[in-house]
Amino acid sequence: MPAMGRRKRIRAAMLLGFAVASSIWRSSSAWCAAKLGRRATLAMPLLPILQQPSLAEVSDIQWNEPKRKKTSLANLADDFTRAFQQTQWGVNGRVQPRFFDDKFVFRDPDVTTNGLQEYSKGTGAVLSNCKADAIDVTVKEPKQFAIRWRIAGTANVPFPGLKIKPYIVTSTFTVNDDGLVDSETDSFSIPTWDLLLSAIAPWWPGLAEPTPPLTSPYA
Repeated sequence: MPAMGRRKRIRAAMLLGFAVASSIWRSSSAWCAAKLGRRATLAMPLLPILQQPSLAEVSDIQWNEPKRKKTSLANLADDFTRAFQQTQWGVNGRVQPRFFDDKFVFRDPDVTTNGLQEYSKGTGAVLSNCKADAIDVTVKEPKQFAIRWRIAGTANVPFPGLKIKPYIVTSTFTVNDDGLVDSETDSFSIPTWDLLLSAIAPWWPGLAEPTPPLTSPYA
């Protein structure tokens, strides 16, 4: 068999394996029920899941701390973004509850979680070895603001050290009548399938370029 033909067959087989594995993962009720948090699909390679990730340690978070007093949306957005950058809660789950409604809802293209503690545990379980760099924040009247940030690092599941191609996340937050953040909806600069394939076959042609390193103005 010519070398070119063999390469094409190998690539086709790998792509088929990727599609099958992704389909199995999406249909797995046990995995979905765990609600491990944002971007869990980035940690799904062609291999079966080798271990279940442990939940992030969040017992020392002051869940009952007083809530932040209501301010202007612009002031909230700025304070929130600086805290986001300082604590890195977007990847380690170490939230500051004073900013949030306890019934906070998180959504991204693959995952939904209900409750601030569920979000905290799930995020840390998957992404605690990543870094978040806030780029900017935009106020969207009357009760929304959005943070753009770069994520880079490695995932913890299905095994520690799975490299994530750096990309931009746009997190849109809504604010309730008490001035607390009650929801977050994320979108990605690179499609999930590209991020997944980049983790297992970075040589695959046509994949998007990683987002270059940057220094956050909120650091």
